[in-house]
Amino acid sequence: MKLYKYFLAGLFGIAALSSCTDLEEHPYTFIDPNKYYNNEAELNSGLNSVYNAYRTLCNDGGTFMRLEGSTDFAQPNREGNKNNINDINAWKYQNQANNAGTFTSVWTKALTTIARANNMIAQVEASSMDETLKARAIAQCRFLRGCSYYWIVRLHGGAPIIESVTTDLNNLNFPRATADEVYEFIIKDWEYAEENLPVRGTANYDVWRASKGAAQAYLGNLYLYRASMAGAGGYKTFDKSLLQKAATYCKKVIDSGVYQLMPDFAELWCSLNGDKAKNNAESIYELQFSTLSGHGNGMHQNFGMFADSCYPEEFVSFGKTISTNGGGSYYYLRTAPSVEAWQSYDTNDQRLKVLITEGTYSKGGNLVHVKYHPEDLGSMKGTEGWGSCCPGNIKFHDFSKDARTNLRSGNNFMVMRYAQVLLDYAEIQNALGNQADALRYLNMVHTRAGLPAVTAASALALYQNDPTGRADVSSEADAVDEAIFMERGWEFIGEGVIYYDELRTDRLGKRVGYFVNKYNKMKFNQVLPLEFVPSKTHLWWIANSDMSANSALVQNPENKEDTRYTHFKN
Repeated sequence: MKLYKYFLAGLFGIAALSSCTDLEEHPYTFIDPNKYYNNEAELNSGLNSVYNAYRTLCNDGGTFMRLEGSTDFAQPNREGNKNNINDINAWKYQNQANNAGTFTSVWTKALTTIARANNMIAQVEASSMDETLKARAIAQCRFLRGCSYYWIVRLHGGAPIIESVTTDLNNLNFPRATADEVYEFIIKDWEYAEENLPVRGTANYDVWRASKGAAQAYLGNLYLYRASMAGAGGYKTFDKSLLQKAATYCKKVIDSGVYQLMPDFAELWCSLNGDKAKNNAESIYELQFSTLSGHGNGMHQNFGMFADSCYPEEFVSFGKTISTNGGGSYYYLRTAPSVEAWQSYDTNDQRLKVLITEGTYSKGGNLVHVKYHPEDLGSMKGTEGWGSCCPGNIKFHDFSKDARTNLRSGNNFMVMRYAQVLLDYAEIQNALGNQADALRYLNMVHTRAGLPAVTAASALALYQNDPTGRADVSSEADAVDEAIFMERGWEFIGEGVIYYDELRTDRLGKRVGYFVNKYNKMKFNQVLPLEFVPSKTHLWWIANSDMSANSALVQNPENKEDTRYTHFKN
């Protein structure tokens, strides 16, 4: 493997955060590590620069909006044009490094996190602290470094592999490693993290920090992703040796007994459960936020509800009216759960608690009661005053008094939770021919939603004659695979997960094509004509700014459309 070594100095100029998770940081330059890192408290304050950089990478609302908006599980909402969400939904920006239309910040923010991790590793290695503490600190850095590369490689493909430091990230001359080399580098980072990180809940180790279980969960997910991408088509073509590795890591998380599904889906979300939802028993790795300046969760500004820049006073969640008690920041409306996805839920599905279609908001001193109706075709006010195209998603909302006062959400964001491990494991077992195990783990998530258990026969009856043509099902194993895929969409809607699942399982072009074509022909507001049909090998081009910063970078090859589904462009 080629390793491209960079040298970094003085990137730690970020404001301190004071919150319940104590993410305060005291950044130190690469001068004399022994002078600064003399104990665990000083070490942790330095580590927080790395955590905060990764939080910034993941807290880019445009990235998550575009990930979700590139699928059939999201639709452009009232302000879709402001962030190119209506364009991205139509797959407009392809084979160009268009800074307005691609994932422009991922590469830069990932490299910044990687650079901070490398600087921290160098300082820790040079210190004279206890070796166990040093290994634990390095493991946290390597976990976050691996997570940053995981972002890059799935969106853009290969990247320069960074192991140490540079003086200028805007003036580089290092070529890209292959995607396989990047994956192997990530695996080594996460294997080191697994070996050296504590189990979640270990005394004197913050519950929100990277843990052994987090490394195992990500390794399982990575091996499943690679096994999926190694195959030409659906689950029958997955690489079985990689699936076995994925199964091993997922089972480690399951057998650890550290994590469990929250009994009620509503308990997962600050919007419905307040601060009790933070760092809950289902959370494997969670980003920490507060309403302080520079540390808010920006997701709620993009996944909105009701109407633009309004203050919700109450909302109806699964038939129950809930008051915000005068709390909560205002929201924007740039993307939302698609009407197609929303209508696909069973009416008894408890996950509908977060998909809001009715409530009361205040704006300009007036109280307005509104209700969503899909037959309004996304009209701004519709028949009952609903101010956006689609239902709202309150997974990222914060209805606290501080949120309204500071106009920021302090809601945390789980980027890996136990439900994902269970569904990863269910998919793996079905692909390996272990249908009973697949159904067992699928049903842990499915029945938590208040629904009857899925059987192979019930799945076959549901998906075998899909009139839309999106489900390619001719056997019980096919049907179980389709059931697991749909469960992922219902469970993780708005969380940026379904894009990667549609891509790696060869569903993306078919599902996006059907959905965009259907809603454009219906003349649904903000849905533009489909311009490109993505294939399983799709890679987003690197932004112009990143290409300019590294003279040795070579742009991705031109993406080819999936010719099986180009009829959806008509």
